[in-house]
Amino acid sequence: MGENGSGKTTLAKILSALYEPDEGRVTWDGADLATIDPHRLRTRIAVIAQDHSRWPLTAQHNITMGDDKGEAALLGAAEVAGADQVVAELPHGYDTLLDRRFKNGKELSGGQWQRIAVARGFHRDAPLLICDEPTAALDARAEHALFERIRRHATGRTVLLITHRLASVRYADRIYVLDHGKVTEQGTHQQLMALGGLYAELYTLQASAYAT
Repeated sequence: MGENGSGKTTLAKILSALYEPDEGRVTWDGADLATIDPHRLRTRIAVIAQDHSRWPLTAQHNITMGDDKGEAALLGAAEVAGADQVVAELPHGYDTLLDRRFKNGKELSGGQWQRIAVARGFHRDAPLLICDEPTAALDARAEHALFERIRRHATGRTVLLITHRLASVRYADRIYVLDHGKVTEQGTHQQLMALGGLYAELYTLQASAYAT
């Protein structure tokens, strides 16, 4: 977590090999990412971005992106993201074109597109899942439900969550605080609250808004 401009999204893109670092190196289990084939690396990473793409394809293809792993994988990813509720309202289910410029096409709201994008990330079934503000377009109830689903389905993979909403990060195994491009604090929620630094300041500020 960190304030706007602290480097959260840039760091995520470096970790996912979309950007090359100007200096230093990124290692995965001791292997330097610069020595690994980028295509091979990216098959092991799923990214749910805040500026996700909205493809003029069917709901199914917007989730699978041509990687057909079968119906069970499609339905499972949609259920985790809550996208199954979106698809249930579409006139042709998963075969509905998500662009009203096409005949029988349907346009989704921002929150509905966000659920489709989350389902896309889970469908990749990658060992590293990077979630960059995955709930930016969701209301409070939908956000809470999504984070609960992510926690239940995180077994066997690493989930890197970037968010401004600190109530969502307090259950993380480890929290990293970025400030002007540098990691200034790290630890559990309890450790960072006891530290009394930037995390504690921002968490207390957000919590006070709900207490008044």
